[in-house]
Amino acid sequence: MQRNPEITGLGYCGLDYSGIVPKIPLDDKVEIIKSLVQGGGPAATATFTAARLGAATAFIGSIGADERGRLISHGLTAAGINTDSVVIRAQGESPAAFCWTEESSGRRSIMWTRGTVTSLTENEVDIDLIKNTGLLHLDGHQTNAALFAAELARSNGVTVSLDAGTILPGIEYLLELSDIIIASEKFAEEFTGETNKASAVRKLFAKNCKFSAITSGSDGSVGFDGKEIFNVPAFKVEVIDTTGAGDVFHGAFAYRYIHNGSWRECMRFASAAAALKCKKFGGRTGIPDLATVNNFLEHSF
Repeated sequence: MQRNPEITGLGYCGLDYSGIVPKIPLDDKVEIIKSLVQGGGPAATATFTAARLGAATAFIGSIGADERGRLISHGLTAAGINTDSVVIRAQGESPAAFCWTEESSGRRSIMWTRGTVTSLTENEVDIDLIKNTGLLHLDGHQTNAALFAAELARSNGVTVSLDAGTILPGIEYLLELSDIIIASEKFAEEFTGETNKASAVRKLFAKNCKFSAITSGSDGSVGFDGKEIFNVPAFKVEVIDTTGAGDVFHGAFAYRYIHNGSWRECMRFASAAAALKCKKFGGRTGIPDLATVNNFLEHSF
């Protein structure tokens, strides 16, 4: 018998076509050094991370009945994620991303598409699933369905976590419905108009918020609980590929949160998981299990 999910993701799930290149080309050609095809997407990879760490998980999204869709679905189910609430459209092209990673630095550039699969409607959201999960994680995509799910979650005492990575129509309403808001540095600056992260993280702290944070890659993260500012540095590792690091941060933060971590513990745990991911090529390849993260933290200062 399957457990009620501790963490349910709702949002973008796609297929990542990734390549390591000598340099990211501009009006030029380069030969790919190494390539990889695997599932991706902010909410999907965060949910994948939570599952890898040992959480009972589920995902809600929409994909096509095409080859991309089959690979996306297989990647989630192979990780032990309940995909019963993923809607498969008979028509339409599934979402995808095309990722270039620079060999010398691990920095990446990404082009992505929603595909042509129609978005989830409110009527397609699994109400019982939302009511019985511990934490609902959103990425701003599937916005109408996400707003419905967030309102439903809040009315049933379910924690709502938001990955604020892209300014999409309606994102301001999702911010107001979220308990945990973690934004990329770019989003925070554009949305709040603040270049100072301490000021920006305070502005992100919306009316129902319990905790807001900003992630800044190798510069670490800053958080705010309404009273105290938390600064957590990034862990230093040999970086192969930063693709998906932010998504992993979100999934690991959610995992530690539902296991009663303090805000600083959640940030540090998430930073460790994201750093470990960067040691391998691919958005999901290097996502660590719980023992690996704990061992890494025990030996890091």
